[in-house]
Amino acid sequence: MKSGLIFKGLLFTTLIAVTATSLKLFNDNRVKKAKRADFCRKVTPLTQKKVEKYDRNGITKRTGADVKVNGGTMYRQVSFKTKPIVQVVIFPEALDGKIWSKVPQSSIKYIGKGGDGNSLREWLSPDYFYLLEVPENAKGLAVGRLCYKNGDATVYSIKNWQQTQSNKISINNKINLEHPTPLPKINPVHILVNAGSNKQDSLGDATEVYFTKERVRIPQKKK
Repeated sequence: MKSGLIFKGLLFTTLIAVTATSLKLFNDNRVKKAKRADFCRKVTPLTQKKVEKYDRNGITKRTGADVKVNGGTMYRQVSFKTKPIVQVVIFPEALDGKIWSKVPQSSIKYIGKGGDGNSLREWLSPDYFYLLEVPENAKGLAVGRLCYKNGDATVYSIKNWQQTQSNKISINNKINLEHPTPLPKINPVHILVNAGSNKQDSLGDATEVYFTKERVRIPQKKK
């Protein structure tokens, strides 16, 4: 009898501890999201940030102590069948407005949600993908930080695609998306952009995209 009471007491204490911990984690996450949303709303456009010096590409790279945690500026490439390779700068700190122009919102179309696998995480929290039509004569693109998700956007050349179901599409035999109907038209100057799993990081709006008609030189890695 006594051992039963002790067991019930321990079980009750454990339930209280688990409940308290869960509530604390929930509240901490809610506060964190609220602070991030407030910070994201106040972010200055990349071409309006005041900086003392740009590099020869007209950018200021992301540097500093927080780079170890949040990552620094990265460079990627996208290729096309009918035009030269275009260099992509991801997560710059600032851009020179004399060299870089914002990609028109009309050149950006939402294509669907999904990912490059069938994991439970992707089913519960899919990424949102966009078609970005590269402006004529553009030699470089720049994509800002995914503010609400606090991550980096990912860009892909579109090598091939096929409709797998009435509302699903496979791109590059790897990325599977559930798309709106009708499917946005995919043309030869489109690239695919993964804008993360937070809808608020909408491409062209919260996550800015710029282009330049000047050559972008990728820094060589130091050996």
